[in-house]
Amino acid sequence: MSFPAAVTANAAIAHFEPVFDRGFKDQIVIALITLSTDNLTELEFRRMVPGDEVSFSSTRIKTHNPMTIENLGNHAFEISKAGELFDPTGCVPVFAYGCTSGSAIISQERLEQELHRTVPGSKLTSPMTGAFKAFEKLGIRKLAILTPYPDDVTQVMIKALRTAGLEVVGAASFHIDNDFDVPDVSPESIIEAATVVTTADADALFIPCTGLRTSSVIATLESRLGKPVITAHQAMLWDALRLAGYQKPIHGFGRLLTV
Repeated sequence: MSFPAAVTANAAIAHFEPVFDRGFKDQIVIALITLSTDNLTELEFRRMVPGDEVSFSSTRIKTHNPMTIENLGNHAFEISKAGELFDPTGCVPVFAYGCTSGSAIISQERLEQELHRTVPGSKLTSPMTGAFKAFEKLGIRKLAILTPYPDDVTQVMIKALRTAGLEVVGAASFHIDNDFDVPDVSPESIIEAATVVTTADADALFIPCTGLRTSSVIATLESRLGKPVITAHQAMLWDALRLAGYQKPIHGFGRLLTV
């Protein structure tokens, strides 16, 4: 293959001295560890965060279907490898592991231990970590819960909530065992099911799973139910922002993001 003479011959290259500013040093950057099947979390985060003060930098960990307790628990072995992909070490101080069921099965302590193998001193949140903090912040003790999971995974979720001292007064599921299908659950069906499962004695509604499209239904449900609505993306985002030092209220996506 021949090339033009301008390409093959040595050309004169002018050099300029760059002027450096602070670049991204003042930017809030949250590292997302999303599942290999997740094409939604980045979009949901971006919908809820106004402007460009916060950036999201993502990597993925391998997950397997069907959604079983064993497959979800295996995420623990991927966390340290995901953290290692952000260079230089320590460039992103806050990580968000984007799996609600996984974070109900794997303890916060274990997730942090795994991440700190490669990113010592970093902070980590997850949907369950954020949700537990949200329940405490809003004074929530009794929950209605709507999941997309098969029953054994939903039972693990309920057990995790009860172990934390919360009372589950209503539970329902779309009973899906393949997370490829979860993002296709319509927002309208989420609203319909949530309205039925949320009883009068519930302090709040909890919708776990980062596969469900919930950002567009939170305000509608809070207005209809007259109660706080906590979702996986929303709770994880709220906690990640607070860990990163972002304190501004965000309106339109539930009471939680305003506190």
